[in-house]
Amino acid sequence: MTAAVADPSASVPYPRPAYAWYVVVVLLLAYILAFIDREVIALLVPDIKRSLQISDTQMSFLLGGAFAVFYTFFGVMIAWFADRGNRRWLIFAGVTVWSVMTMLCGLAATYPALFMARVGVGAGEAALNPPALSLLKDYFPPDRMGRAIGLYTAGVSSGSGLAFIIGGTIYPGIQAAGPQRWPIVGMVEPWQQMFIWVGLPGILIALLVMTIREPVRREFLRTGRAPEATPVWETLKFIFARWRTFVVLFVALSSLAIMAYGIGFWIPEFLRRTYDLSPAELGSYVRWRGVVSIVFGLIGVVTGGWLCDVFQKRYADGYVRVCLLAFAFMTVGYSTFALMPTPTAAILMLIPATFGSAAPTAAGAAAVVAIAPPTMRAQIVAFYYFTLNLVGFFVGPTSVALVTDFYFRDEQQLRYSLATVASVVALAGTALLVYNLPHFRRSAEEARAWSG
Repeated sequence: MTAAVADPSASVPYPRPAYAWYVVVVLLLAYILAFIDREVIALLVPDIKRSLQISDTQMSFLLGGAFAVFYTFFGVMIAWFADRGNRRWLIFAGVTVWSVMTMLCGLAATYPALFMARVGVGAGEAALNPPALSLLKDYFPPDRMGRAIGLYTAGVSSGSGLAFIIGGTIYPGIQAAGPQRWPIVGMVEPWQQMFIWVGLPGILIALLVMTIREPVRREFLRTGRAPEATPVWETLKFIFARWRTFVVLFVALSSLAIMAYGIGFWIPEFLRRTYDLSPAELGSYVRWRGVVSIVFGLIGVVTGGWLCDVFQKRYADGYVRVCLLAFAFMTVGYSTFALMPTPTAAILMLIPATFGSAAPTAAGAAAVVAIAPPTMRAQIVAFYYFTLNLVGFFVGPTSVALVTDFYFRDEQQLRYSLATVASVVALAGTALLVYNLPHFRRSAEEARAWSG
């Protein structure tokens, strides 16, 4: 009889729960900051357009395309280092870079300069998700990983919501005060001041990241080898050999990114153009949008993370089932909010939209982490976010702007552009998730051989 070989990883305990949850909170703060710095530009659209004399379509490139240039492509390279190197240092460097570049957005006085600064913000933020999710995999056992990732991904809705609340509260006062002469930099427009103020806290968050300890990479305990990373081309070969699992899932969940960046970036302008609001009224509704984003986004990710932990015990495709359930709420909310007769009704319809788009951020990330081999986990996470952000940033804001500029040919018809894009994208994403179910089940079974 052959003696059973002990699993070395089983003898090494996971980090203390209290400290592990502390790590989640630090990463959550970094993610919140990332979304504030990423999305505050949505509140500055009319002032930037007026100052730089640009169209909706040009503005959409600042909202999405410029940010995505390096965010999407650097993420894969950074993930390769995350699969073999120190993940904490990668996150520290990323937070520092994107915070500095956000402040440089405030010093930009021309369209090309602002475009390049937004490119830098994206380059820095590319260093967050792949190493952060890889860290969480080593900090939590499988039965608690969904909740941990759920809390971390609460940074999406919390950061987005805080950007609206901060902007709706502070920016009207900055606007009223007008351009200011600052030491060294000279005259600074209100929209430029806003970029500088939201970029400054990043330095403190970067220092906080340095309190995180690099955990043991549990899967490598079995082999006794040092952490290693599969070459990028081998990772791509693995993904495309299982394209019905990975590529279809990635594209389906890109619906979330289109909603966040294609629809979300235009919400302040939708309110301003559709309901003829005064600056004070607009600020009030923008703040309420922020409250909805934080409260129901947090409920969504916590619910999604909890459902992930429940469903994955019962179904091999439990993560995808959570996404499908959430997509029903997202489809109803995002397809109808822009057609509401009053701004209050529009904000209320953003409740199911926000809940429905928040839950899959936890479920989607957990799904990818669960079926990715350890030597390529961060890389596959990077390709996941590469797809989400390539589609979300390039297709999202620009698709809405193109429909407005070239189909309706009227800025005041923005509401119909939003409803059209949201309906098409949500239904397409739902259909792809249904197709993905049996293929994900097969990959989940395969993953059990090496999952820690």
